[in-house]
Amino acid sequence: MALVRLAWVLLVGTVSSSVLANAWVQTSGEPFAAYRERMAMHFMENKLWVSAEAKQQELEAVLPFEYRPNDTCSSHSVGVLMFHGLSDSPFSLRDPAQALADQCIHVRVMVLPGHGTRAEDLLEVSRQDWRAAVKSAVANFSSEVDMMYLAGFSTGGALVTEYAWQQPEEVQGVVLFSPLFKINSTIDWLSPWLAPMIDWLDHYDSDDYSKYASIPVPAIAEAYSLAKEVKATVLAEPGKVPVFVALSEEDATVDSAVTIDVFEHSFVAHMQSEMILYSASRPTNDAPPVHVVNTDLPEQRIFGLSHMSVHGAPHNPYYGEQGAYRICSWYQSDPDRYQECREAEQNWYGERSKVLQAKSDVAARLSWNPYFQDLMKHINSFIHKTQQSTVVSN
Repeated sequence: MALVRLAWVLLVGTVSSSVLANAWVQTSGEPFAAYRERMAMHFMENKLWVSAEAKQQELEAVLPFEYRPNDTCSSHSVGVLMFHGLSDSPFSLRDPAQALADQCIHVRVMVLPGHGTRAEDLLEVSRQDWRAAVKSAVANFSSEVDMMYLAGFSTGGALVTEYAWQQPEEVQGVVLFSPLFKINSTIDWLSPWLAPMIDWLDHYDSDDYSKYASIPVPAIAEAYSLAKEVKATVLAEPGKVPVFVALSEEDATVDSAVTIDVFEHSFVAHMQSEMILYSASRPTNDAPPVHVVNTDLPEQRIFGLSHMSVHGAPHNPYYGEQGAYRICSWYQSDPDRYQECREAEQNWYGERSKVLQAKSDVAARLSWNPYFQDLMKHINSFIHKTQQSTVVSN
């Protein structure tokens, strides 16, 4: 009888997880406007608000969105479909999406299952749910554009890379921001073992309306397994599609050395692939296919770019240089230091390291890229040359 009861619990749990994840997925043929409206209702019912008085602002930050070309653009339809990272929301990709739309590109930014509501919802989703969301979104978006690019940040980058390798004939190219091919930890392999036994390593309420403050261990385990699987896939079959990668060597979230290795042993096999490597230790060196940009910038009180800053614009009103929100999550366990970090007038910014801490013991995490405009010029050039190569070959 006990075994029957256990089997029933496991079955109900599986069904509940699937039903929950499906709430985020754009169904086949579902118009984007209808999908967005459905998601708005789902978030209104399930989201944990930072401020109840700012519900509309917080809702807009986490909703999927798109920018369509205006009437002055040519009729040739180029589209970029984007996916955010683990614990994030579509808001994290607003800056590059807008910059691409300004170049007459149709941009759509999706939300992955388990995101935009509350961190607890990540306990109930799997990498298969994320893959299903990508597959469905691609099927809908590809019917609306002539040439489709996929773009992703962190975990979203792993997901779009995998899809492109599996269906290269559907994808014109891939754009990756700080992609996840390995978590930057020597004990990340433990996460699948810990996931069945522990939900959280730490658990904080978020005061950032665009992302979660904590990630549950089961979600970390899913990201770990996804990264491992995608890395094996792309290394086994080099150069299937052109890839543009932008990353920081100082990234504390993903292992930048592994990303560089994936680029050198797989992506670069396609002659149109490129990489921008932001580094606080290497000198600037523009030698395609790798463009190195030094990010030791004492005059700006910046030492290295963080995981999330690579694709952020300095003018972003929330995360930008003069933005309303400063990221001090390193000090969440120490309220006094957290507040000091938030209020320091001449603070330093970067990715957490001994070097940065030596410059300021309350340094903040950098959330914008001082070279954002140059990054977007490189991406626009990548899109232009890869779509031109198809036109010529046809």
